[in-house]
Amino acid sequence: MTIRSLRVEEWRTYRAVRLAALADAPDAFGGTYDAALAYPEQLWRDWCGQPSWFAFAGDEPVGMVRIARADDRDLPELISMWVAPAARGTSVAADLIGCVLTWARAGGDHGVRLHVIESNLRARALYRRMGFVENEIREQLPNGRVELEAEMIFDR
Repeated sequence: MTIRSLRVEEWRTYRAVRLAALADAPDAFGGTYDAALAYPEQLWRDWCGQPSWFAFAGDEPVGMVRIARADDRDLPELISMWVAPAARGTSVAADLIGCVLTWARAGGDHGVRLHVIESNLRARALYRRMGFVENEIREQLPNGRVELEAEMIFDR
């Protein structure tokens, strides 16, 4: 397995992985498959230029993660985490999270935050194993779904 960022000309790979993630886990993300399907090429190209990492088994992409910084928050946020069903239970998720933590430390951040669907017990357990701590903050997904997201913080 290899993990790397995508070059702008690989925007189709970014699009394919994001669409696969939305099809596989439609309730886990703020966006929808149909909305992403309509995104223009330039948006995918722009996303390739932002901090993100993709896991590959050979030439096949099997996971992705992004990190974003909101102006009103003190910590960057791990977003768009997804691992293909066939790669779950391997080191892919932990390795992708490691990329995010390394990037944050290199940029001088003392931590990273994330939001995870409350019912996604497997993901919450993984994040705990990686050193994230759940706080009391609960938010509704921005797409209006009823399920709540738990906020977790890695601060070391």
